[in-house]
Amino acid sequence: MRLFKYIMILGMVTLTALVYVHQQVELVKLSYEIDCKEKKLKEILDRKGVLRYNISNLESPSRLERVLLERKVSVFYPKKGQIIRLARKPSYTPNPSLRVSGLGERAGIFKLFDFLSGRPEINAREK
Repeated sequence: MRLFKYIMILGMVTLTALVYVHQQVELVKLSYEIDCKEKKLKEILDRKGVLRYNISNLESPSRLERVLLERKVSVFYPKKGQIIRLARKPSYTPNPSLRVSGLGERAGIFKLFDFLSGRPEINAREK
């Protein structure tokens, strides 16, 4: 009986130690993963900064002017006959007679059944 107790206690201590070691191993694995992801994030942010710098450099008017001069492209303002102005598309203005729901006036026989709806605020019009 005493030997059985000793084996049970030894087994529980061993199991507890194994669980603890497993947690520590997982903790180390997760810390390595976090470290790798942080390095990757830093690299991506650095790359983003470089790309933003390149975009701003490529879009700068002085660079465009220099490139056009190197390629000997002559750029000048257009003459009066070369400019075409396009009319703007007229903005949509909704019909004020439409209700808030956008369905408009009910037609015909369905107007007779408005009193059955039980919601008179729907039928009210704003002035």
